[in-house]
Amino acid sequence: MDKLPSGQDALILKNLLTSRAEISSQVLAEKIGLSPAATRRKELAEEYLRITYSNILESYGLRQVEFLISTKGGKTLSIGQELLKRQEVAYVARTIGEFTIDMKAEVFVKSGAELINLIEEVKAMDGVKDLIWSEVIEIVGRKNQIPKETLEALKKKEAIQPLTLGLEKPTKF
Repeated sequence: MDKLPSGQDALILKNLLTSRAEISSQVLAEKIGLSPAATRRKELAEEYLRITYSNILESYGLRQVEFLISTKGGKTLSIGQELLKRQEVAYVARTIGEFTIDMKAEVFVKSGAELINLIEEVKAMDGVKDLIWSEVIEIVGRKNQIPKETLEALKKKEAIQPLTLGLEKPTKF
């Protein structure tokens, strides 16, 4: 991403964001006054957005559960790689924030018994210190918008630059 979007591109991205990318190219084109091909929807989404989709899993007999895992002995990556070999695991990520949580994993199970067995198997893995699990039981609400300040920053090309996560040059005091 070399530069921030402006003009029509920013307007297209705004519509994609506020519709959670559920707006069709035809409707988007009509809203902006362009041809569907001129919206460059796919290219802009690939460059500026990370879109995730989720199903209503209950209708398929699945439960979506999040594991928060504490590791020891420098084995976080190897544990993550081992978890990814399991068919129940959708993704694994290293985390920061809570100092006792080193990784999180999203898993899909069909029953409480399957969940308990999976928890026991993960806790028994070499290097796993602890595991906490969480499951959404009800969505309280969801805002169908992005913060006004973020949209204004995109319009003015003043958006915050991407984080380098420690790769920046050290500051001298």
